[in-house]
Amino acid sequence: MTRVLELPAAFPPDFAEPSARARWCCEHLEAGNILFFPKTPFEMPAEDIDLLLSQRQSGAGYHKNVAYRPNQDRLTGYAERDAAHLGRLHAAMKGYSQLAERFASGLLAPYAPAWRLDFTSFRPQQEQGRALRLRARNDLLHVDSFPTRPSNGDRILRLFTNINPQEPRVWITSETFDALAARYAGSAGLPLPKPLSAMRRAGSELAQAVGLRRWTSTPYDRWMLRFHHFLKEHEEFQRTAPRSRWEFPPQSTWLVFTDMVSHAVLSGQFALEQTFIIARHSLVTPEKAPVSILEGRAGGALTLKRGARG
Repeated sequence: MTRVLELPAAFPPDFAEPSARARWCCEHLEAGNILFFPKTPFEMPAEDIDLLLSQRQSGAGYHKNVAYRPNQDRLTGYAERDAAHLGRLHAAMKGYSQLAERFASGLLAPYAPAWRLDFTSFRPQQEQGRALRLRARNDLLHVDSFPTRPSNGDRILRLFTNINPQEPRVWITSETFDALAARYAGSAGLPLPKPLSAMRRAGSELAQAVGLRRWTSTPYDRWMLRFHHFLKEHEEFQRTAPRSRWEFPPQSTWLVFTDMVSHAVLSGQFALEQTFIIARHSLVTPEKAPVSILEGRAGGALTLKRGARG
């Protein structure tokens, strides 16, 4: 089961060396724990927070959140406003992304040289009682998988900040991926993925090299997406799974591998989040990664070779 470790209080007293602290943080994250900072360890401009607290969501049904895409410097999911407001919102989201990346690169140094900066999001709506389709609901226990952004076995690390001035963000967590995979992988409803044969692997890598998108989703990615849906749709699991309840108060920050920790959000409004895709080869305990667990059960490779991403 997941534990929440409050930093810096949780550091062993003899961990003065930054590299030892960084490894300790990585090990606990990879084991399925949450690193929690009661006070956000970086300072956002007050005017950015005020702007975000005034934000309202787009009416489009497919936009759960306001999203900033750092690699494209693009904002999506916002309510229609004048150009000046959108410019300020864009700057605030970009600023948070840069602050989060700078902080995480110091805390988690083993990851930073090879990670990929993914989306930055802002969740301005109250989570409790949101009318969302079942697979999009945040209040059901699940592990993360991105249907449009396959990871090829790399890990999903997320950094959250609660900027709500009064209310906590309330989560529940249950068992970690290793325990869930032992129970459900290979069941009648969720068969294990088939390993990539040598011939199919070569074809996949060639297709990626020439830019054919249909090969970018690997057996690992497809299974993880099915697992995300499986857990949300599994009524008995949702009803009976062991769980812990956590409150993340105003002005706090926490980090978690959401492909390892089964989690749900029960309530809260006004949270920021930065996603990092952590390269498999940079993990300090790669044997604990979901892809390693699944490949051990499937009996072969489920992803493409690292140099074939295209």
